[in-house]
Amino acid sequence: MTAEAAARRLPEERPMSWDQYAALGDDARGEYVDGCLVVTPFPSRQHQNAARRLAGLLEQHLPAGHAVVTAWGWKPGADEWAPDVMVHPVTAEQVRFTGTPLLCVEVLSTNRGDDLVRKTSKYARAGLPQYWVLDPLEPSLRMYALDDGAYRQVGVVTDRGGAPGWPGLVVDVPALLA
Repeated sequence: MTAEAAARRLPEERPMSWDQYAALGDDARGEYVDGCLVVTPFPSRQHQNAARRLAGLLEQHLPAGHAVVTAWGWKPGADEWAPDVMVHPVTAEQVRFTGTPLLCVEVLSTNRGDDLVRKTSKYARAGLPQYWVLDPLEPSLRMYALDDGAYRQVGVVTDRGGAPGWPGLVVDVPALLA
């Protein structure tokens, strides 16, 4: 499949109630959005490695009282997302995080429109302060901050660079995507 075809392919959506979704347990392969299970394909090895590497990098620069995790559920209101990387206040929650994370990162893959449009607006409405997008096709890490209810780009790294609000953090995009 070409990158262009992958960018056009939409994830499958299955209408269901929250109770039906929750009953799927660990078998749910997707996110719960607007009353539907949004089924996503398994991510590539590059995608998973990039998320793991970025989580490891963020872990070295966490603000006090925060933790970082990959692909864990975040339930702001009626929806439930599984950001590729999430920095959140330390919690005893085990199934999903129900507070407001500090940062969510999406590594773009076949559901690019979902990550760039749908999640952007939903995350902003949920009050997520920082949203980053790592793009393997156009190697870059774009950093957004919530500003008056919408995201404003506050930084972009295409090679090596810092991240606003993360003192000492240096992101090496080619190394993340290697």
